[in-house]
Amino acid sequence: MSASAQTAVLSVSGIGKTYAQPVLGDVDLTLMRGEVLALTGENGAGKSTLSKIIGGLVTPTTGNMEFQGQPYQPASRTQAEKLGIRMVMQELNLLPTLTVAENLFLHDLPRRAGWIDRKRLRENAIEAMAQVGLDAIDPDTLVGELGIGHQQMVEIARNLIGDCHVLILDEPTAMLTSREVEMLFEQITRLQARGVSIIYISHRLEELARVSQRIAVLRDGKLVCVEPISRYNSEQLVTLMVGRELGEHIDMGARQIGEVALSVKGLNRAGKVQDVSFDVRRGEIFGISGLIGAGRTELLRLIYGADVADSGGAGYRADHGRPKERRPADVAIDQRQHCAGQHAFDFQRGHGQQRRRAEAGAAPGSGHAHSQLQSGPIGLRAVGWQSAEGGDRSLAGT
Repeated sequence: MSASAQTAVLSVSGIGKTYAQPVLGDVDLTLMRGEVLALTGENGAGKSTLSKIIGGLVTPTTGNMEFQGQPYQPASRTQAEKLGIRMVMQELNLLPTLTVAENLFLHDLPRRAGWIDRKRLRENAIEAMAQVGLDAIDPDTLVGELGIGHQQMVEIARNLIGDCHVLILDEPTAMLTSREVEMLFEQITRLQARGVSIIYISHRLEELARVSQRIAVLRDGKLVCVEPISRYNSEQLVTLMVGRELGEHIDMGARQIGEVALSVKGLNRAGKVQDVSFDVRRGEIFGISGLIGAGRTELLRLIYGADVADSGGAGYRADHGRPKERRPADVAIDQRQHCAGQHAFDFQRGHGQQRRRAEAGAAPGSGHAHSQLQSGPIGLRAVGWQSAEGGDRSLAGT
């Protein structure tokens, strides 16, 4: 740790938060100047609650905080940001139809004679972007035209405008490619050299070991470890997170894997889902994974019948009965049947002719059922199977 990191910039003492039940309790933590502190734990351990308390989004139930030696009780995120404590959340807070420059200074656009001073806006944006290595990006570029990695750098640059002393990064690599992760790590090193303290929240232990000096582990709302990360390997950290040895076996009970219940064959929808095929058997837990925009939602909407496929189909058998044809209009019917306690297992075949039939004159209510949810231009394709204990499998998407 550098000499500059020996000065505490932020400290929390006895911090707790209770909603219907306690979600965070008696947390003591100190963040040093120029330090990257890793914050990890299982889902629900309290990481987001603690970071939101520090960032001014949530008011603690108990405890107190100090920032640069002074009492720190932010009433809002805006107040925390004015003091120099910024937070980059996992869901980026950018407007894709505005330029990079406009996003950077959206709440403080330079003006001249009542109009936006475009020249000064561009100059200010170039200066802000240079701090995070975005020199090659034109500030007049629409944010929606940038990749996720560059968008995240824009978000970080926005949070560094003015005096930034503490930067909280919540799962910053969740949507990034390996190349974009490297770009992020380079900027973290640059920020650390400037004396910016960083709280890095992630489940990816190999990343934490690479970028952080110390690690804080939360379990069930309690802080169980604050130590130099070099003292632990991944298995030891996981043990701290879950509260048991990795080798311990959890008996989930016997699971009977039966015949095929759901069969998806060659399912396609232009630009969204590409040639997906798989079977799911009775009693099986089948996982579908992929980055945001990979096509997971689109795939499930096709299987359910909310959207019509260009080709391929999905069949679901109940009690050895014959599968029936399924249309998007059937979704509204199924929803009413479900509310009445009925369970229908149907069959959907999507192809060009059915798309035209559904769009030309489907049953009443189909307009709502046919509404599309689009989350990105990246299609999903089957890339392989992974066997797991109990016969469970997963489908990954790219």
